[in-house]
Amino acid sequence: MKKALFLMLLAGSTTVIAAPRIGHHGEMIMKCHAPKFFGEKPAGDAKVESFQEFQFNASENTDIATLNVWVNNQLVNVTNEKQRSGRYLVTGKLAQPLTEGKAWVKVASESDDGCNGLQVWNVYIK
Repeated sequence: MKKALFLMLLAGSTTVIAAPRIGHHGEMIMKCHAPKFFGEKPAGDAKVESFQEFQFNASENTDIATLNVWVNNQLVNVTNEKQRSGRYLVTGKLAQPLTEGKAWVKVASESDDGCNGLQVWNVYIK
């Protein structure tokens, strides 16, 4: 009896682990596509005199409500504009320009179907 109960619990637990994920909209995720971030300005590994303003594009499947941007581990307020292509143009501006060292830019968001996306790049300041 104990062995049968153990096998039932083991079988039940493996189906839970093997089950598809649940997306943030509540539906089951069978296959998802992570958002993509591209067209960074200044570009990754660029060398600039100072760093204050930046922009990049987010793919059309980005859940823009989940988009977060950090510069040197400080959350930055950004604005976004939906383009005719369905992509988003995201722009940000730091309160004070960085004049030395580097700016480490990190972008994270979810897609409409629940996948996570992450993009990181450095901008070096002369």
